[in-house]
Amino acid sequence: MMDTVVSPLFNPEIESMLCSLLMSISLLFCLVIIFLVFLTVKIDEFVTWSWTVVWIPAWIVNIAVFYSTLKYVVLREEEEKEQDNEEEKDDLDETNRLKQHNQQLKKIKKLIILFNFLLCLLFQIFIVIRLEEKVMWSACIVFIPYFVFEATHFFSTCLKTLVGCLALTSVGETTRIPRFVFSQYWLNALRFCLFLLISLRIDQIIQCSWGIVFIPVYLVGLKWAIELAYRYTVYSKMSQPDIAHQGKVTVLVGAFVFVIVGILFYALVGLLARRLDGIFYVEMSYVFIPLFIVFSMLLCCSGCCLPCLLRVSAVSDLEEHETQHLVDANRRITASGESDVNISGTTAAS
Repeated sequence: MMDTVVSPLFNPEIESMLCSLLMSISLLFCLVIIFLVFLTVKIDEFVTWSWTVVWIPAWIVNIAVFYSTLKYVVLREEEEKEQDNEEEKDDLDETNRLKQHNQQLKKIKKLIILFNFLLCLLFQIFIVIRLEEKVMWSACIVFIPYFVFEATHFFSTCLKTLVGCLALTSVGETTRIPRFVFSQYWLNALRFCLFLLISLRIDQIIQCSWGIVFIPVYLVGLKWAIELAYRYTVYSKMSQPDIAHQGKVTVLVGAFVFVIVGILFYALVGLLARRLDGIFYVEMSYVFIPLFIVFSMLLCCSGCCLPCLLRVSAVSDLEEHETQHLVDANRRITASGESDVNISGTTAAS
């Protein structure tokens, strides 16, 4: 295993980091599963807990994410300041100005990340206090943190789109600009429409089935299906057979994964729409079955399969080093270049 391409992954230090990462991911999946269980028993009225108690797994995740985000923002900034102070003496003025500009951009990006997390946390707090009926806000007010997040994300996307369009124009690829703009905005637009429709439906401003409210979700799946079909057609028309075969195999694997994930996800959406419409009563334990399947499989992979694979690979590497056979003393080569067997034979003949 140490002679393969992935041999750096089995370095003891990297292996310990991977094990810690897998343990953290497994803990995250456990908390998500517990949160879904709490939601199930609360919505189906098996328990009379408050929504603050139900949200405890989410609060734990929020604390971990906040600590990681704060650590990333503060510690990385201190390290960059130390590096800049060491290199500042040897750089020219123009280079220093360029570095200061890049530092300001990095600070803005970090602040945006922290601001987005605070908006997400505030959105959860608004949901909890509204479910607890401590305030009687409308859904549009509860969704204000999310809409602010979409506004900041839209602004940053506009800047990226402007830079990308200028870059395509500079290299003469103006025909790719419409497709590039579409790739930057289609998912954001569908996501915004989905949450806007949800808030309007909760406030009963619109009176329609929840299946219609989830139309943006169906469009996401349709877009990816068209994308896979288009990619397969492009690879089929390529003149290089090796590249075409590899590309078609990759697209088929992606289509298989898309079908499996799509069945589970859209089963969840359909059951949820039926439950919200009240056409017939569906327990939340049945509605969340696709989520339980997905997160249980992910937990099995991160908490069992991958750590066992790392452990087995490490043990096999140790066994390979320990089973190296020593050369017999009679067959070793001496300083004169002859083996001990030849020397002993010559001595006996004399």
